[in-house]
Amino acid sequence: MPVLEVELLTKSYAERPILRGVSFKLEQGERVALLGPSGSGKTTVLNCVGGVDRADSGGVTIAGSVLSDLSADGLAQLRRRHIGTVFQFYHLLPTLSAAENIELPLQLLGVPMSERESRVRKLLDRVGIAHRAAALPGQLSGGEMQRVAIARAVVHRPSLILADEPTGSLDSATGAQVLELLAEIVSETKAALLLVTHSTEAVKHCERVLRIQDGEIVEGA
Repeated sequence: MPVLEVELLTKSYAERPILRGVSFKLEQGERVALLGPSGSGKTTVLNCVGGVDRADSGGVTIAGSVLSDLSADGLAQLRRRHIGTVFQFYHLLPTLSAAENIELPLQLLGVPMSERESRVRKLLDRVGIAHRAAALPGQLSGGEMQRVAIARAVVHRPSLILADEPTGSLDSATGAQVLELLAEIVSETKAALLLVTHSTEAVKHCERVLRIQDGEIVEGA
């Protein structure tokens, strides 16, 4: 069973079509880049897959669950258990330390404290910022914040990781390091990765490229 299956997805805003029958699948451990010009529908695809937006028609199935069949609570539970997200602007909680930001998904799932502490400690070390565990986001560099965001995205061992321009706010050298780290961690966890990007460097870390234009997949599906 694919980790993610998108079938004939359509979405319009103010009667303006954004997605026109988008279909593709991601298998376990597969790294896929979603490329396209601004306004092509990339972010809308990501929002529909992540349950942020509801599609007008078509279906999204994640780990065997059809998103449109779920209640609001059911959708929230699926997102907490099966999806990890890495954003361009990090979306870290400013009043929580690096360690506490990473720990948050485990708290929401009710994971016992000893297990939470163990996972967070291992991930802080894995992403190379164990020495910054107590720092607040405002005290971290962009690269450090994105490393925290990657750790937070995988700490609950999701089936699917969604990454929205994860290097868009970073310089090229830091961005390259973050991309390499993301690809390595995805491989280690066997999660599927859907990476929305404009970066040709990011594409090198993916096994397949989906190209979207005017709301339609024109290559790679």
